[in-house]
Amino acid sequence: MSKAKAPVVILVRVSTAKQETQRQISELQAYADWKGYEVVEICRETVSGRAADDDRHGLRHVEALAQLGKVRKVLVHEISRLGRKNSVAHRFVETLEECGVSLYWHAQGIETLLANGKRNPAAGIMLALLSEMARSEVEILWERINSGLAEARRKRVKLGRPIGTTVERAAMLLKTRTLSAS
Repeated sequence: MSKAKAPVVILVRVSTAKQETQRQISELQAYADWKGYEVVEICRETVSGRAADDDRHGLRHVEALAQLGKVRKVLVHEISRLGRKNSVAHRFVETLEECGVSLYWHAQGIETLLANGKRNPAAGIMLALLSEMARSEVEILWERINSGLAEARRKRVKLGRPIGTTVERAAMLLKTRTLSAS
């Protein structure tokens, strides 16, 4: 008699529609195949890692699967895929653990629950560290952007829309918002 395959869900996130999830999916699918897991669903999110909890429909869906007992593990590529807010990552992991569901993140090969179902203390420490690093990556990016803009201003580089542009302000703002969301 063969052992039943553990049901898992793959959760992937990208920030913009121009980004691809396929690399995350293929690596996590290969891991699931290697471990003999049954992937019951692949949940894709296209949302900023800094998005509010209410905008994280993928996380909420995965939590619902866990609460319904449909999965035993959630596979993500790295902690930053949960989000770039510590509170979001920690709350998500706590919800999973309350359901007896383990989170596995592939980049470090770590699971939040041990084989006996108890919390993995090393995973808790790594979760805290990596979620803080994910959060600080955003701050570092903004610092670099602002530093680059300040340097351009110092060199008197013309920033903004070209002089004489014929595009209406509202249309330009819409286009800029669409590009910056990318």
